[in-house]
Amino acid sequence: MLFNVPNLITYGRIVLIPLLVVLMSFIDPAGAMAQNKCYGFWAMVVFAIAGISDLVDGYYARKYGAVSTIGKFIDPMADKLIHMATMVMLIPLGRLAAWVVVVLLFREIFVTGIRAVAASEGLVIDAVVWGKRKTAWLNFGLGGLIYYYPAFPGTNFELQIYEASLLCIGIAFVYSVGSAVVYTKRFLQVIRR
Repeated sequence: MLFNVPNLITYGRIVLIPLLVVLMSFIDPAGAMAQNKCYGFWAMVVFAIAGISDLVDGYYARKYGAVSTIGKFIDPMADKLIHMATMVMLIPLGRLAAWVVVVLLFREIFVTGIRAVAASEGLVIDAVVWGKRKTAWLNFGLGGLIYYYPAFPGTNFELQIYEASLLCIGIAFVYSVGSAVVYTKRFLQVIRR
C-alpha cells in the first residue's frame, strides 16, 4: 500500500513544494510588477495543482478502497508542509503577518501532537469538520496571496485579490483555532475513556 495510486499522488504533491518555493523566491516586492505577476501566477498554479491533487487522492482512496495507514499519515502531512512553506515564503513579501503564521503553525503542530499521542495509545481522533473547512479557506487565501495583484484590472469586474485573500485567511484563522479547541476536547474525552 506504500505505492498505491492515492499515495503516489500525495508524494507528487510533496515534490511540488520545492518548485513552489523557488517560484515564490523570484517574487521581489521592489521588482517589476510584470515579473512578479508572472512568477506569482505560476506559483499559484503549482499551489492549485497541489490542492486539487489532495481532493483527487482522497476521492480515489475512498471510492476504490485504497485507504492505507501510510496514506492517513502522509496525506495530512503533505497539506501541512505545503501550507507551512507557502506561509513562510509570504512573510518576507509582506503579504502575511508573521504572528498569523506563528498561530497557524502552532495549531498544526499541537493538533498533530495530540493525535500522535492518542494514536500511540491505540486511540483514534478522526478529523473534524472545522479542520476540513480551515484547510479549504486556507487554500483559497494562500493561493490568492501568492498571486496578490488585482484580477481583471481596469474593468467593471476588477477583483482585489489581496483583500479577498486576507478575508479567507481570517475565516481560516477562526476555523483553525476553533478546530484546535474541538480536537483538544476530543483528545481529553478519548483519554478519559
